[in-house]
Amino acid sequence: MKKLFFLFAIVLAGCNTMDSKNYTGVLAPKKFATQLKSDPEIVLIDVRSSAEMQTGYIEGTQHLDFNSPGFKNSLDSLDHSKTYFLYCASGKRSGKALEMMNEMGFKNVAALDGGLRMWNATGLPMHQPQN
Repeated sequence: MKKLFFLFAIVLAGCNTMDSKNYTGVLAPKKFATQLKSDPEIVLIDVRSSAEMQTGYIEGTQHLDFNSPGFKNSLDSLDHSKTYFLYCASGKRSGKALEMMNEMGFKNVAALDGGLRMWNATGLPMHQPQN
């Protein structure tokens, strides 16, 4: 009986893990793109400067400049229950933003490993702004 209960508990725990959409950490570009495409509820945030945004960005992104004075307040005003995917040019600023958001209590946050440099190297699509 104890073995059956233990087995049931393991199966139940495994199901909960598989069904959850908790993202915390860094995702490789293809995984990042796949998850982004499969879940329309993910909020995509580019943390680069406005000038960097003019070089291109991932379709559907929102912009919050990491170096702006109100960046941390802007993050804190976001809905903490949503899922956020972050990116920058190389992964450094988005990694720092990920840490900030985790400290603020966000539970579902991921950053693009290697930033847009790796995204582009992988051949994933970029949106080019109209001049």
